[in-house]
Amino acid sequence: MELRDKLFTEEQYLKQLAKYTNKISGLENEISQFVNNKVEFDASIYYGRLVDYRVNSIVTKYSMGIGLECIQQDYLQTIKAMHGSWTPYGDYLKMLWLLSIGIMLEYDDNVIHELLMLIDKKEVKDRVYDVLLNYRFPERKKLADCVFDNIPYRAILEVSDLAKTDKTQAIKRLEKYLKKEWYRGHSDYYWYNDHKYGIVHDGYWSFESGALVKVLGLDDSCLKGLPYYPYDMVHWNDIK
Repeated sequence: MELRDKLFTEEQYLKQLAKYTNKISGLENEISQFVNNKVEFDASIYYGRLVDYRVNSIVTKYSMGIGLECIQQDYLQTIKAMHGSWTPYGDYLKMLWLLSIGIMLEYDDNVIHELLMLIDKKEVKDRVYDVLLNYRFPERKKLADCVFDNIPYRAILEVSDLAKTDKTQAIKRLEKYLKKEWYRGHSDYYWYNDHKYGIVHDGYWSFESGALVKVLGLDDSCLKGLPYYPYDMVHWNDIK
C-alpha cells in the first residue's frame, strides 16, 4: 500500500483511523440507544459529530493509499448521517468533498441525488455545487453567479467560465489554484498545517479540482503529481 499523502506515516494513519472507527462505533451505539428507548436527544449534534468522524475516516483512508473501492461503504453511511445534521454554515466543505468524491467515483444517481436534496433544501447558492450537480442531472438548470465561500473558491468561477471557450486556459487557471491558492485559502480551517504537530492529519486534498476536471472535460495531464490533486480518483476507471 503506497501512501498518497506522505506527510504522515502509515503507522500514524492506522492509529488515527482506529480512533475514528472507535468514535464512530460509540456514537452509533449512543444514537441507537436513544432511538430504541425513545429518549430525546439533540440529533444535529450527534449526527454532526458522526459525519465529522466519517468524513475524516474517508479522507484518511484515501491519504494512506487504501483502495478506492473500500471507501464506498463509508461514503454511503456518511450521507445517511448527513440528513440529521447538515447545514452549509460550517459544513460547506464536507458537502463539497462528498459531492466531488461521488462525481469522480461515479456513484449512482440516487446517491448523488440525496446530496442534491440537502443542498436545494437549504437553498444554497454556489457555483461549484451547481456545476457538479448539473453534470449529473442535466435537467437541473441552476447556475449561481457566486460561491458560498469566496476564499479560495471564487477561483472556480473563473475555471468554469474559461472552460466554455478555452479549456487550455481553464486547466492553467486550475493549476494556479492548486499551486498558489487552495492550501493558503484554508488557513482558517482547523486542519491547516496539522501535519506539523504529528498528532492528527487526515490529508490535504482538493477533491473539487478533480471533480471539475471530470465534469468540464479538461486534460489534467499537467496536474498529475501536484500536491492536493487526487489524480488517481479522477482516473480510477482508466486504471482499474
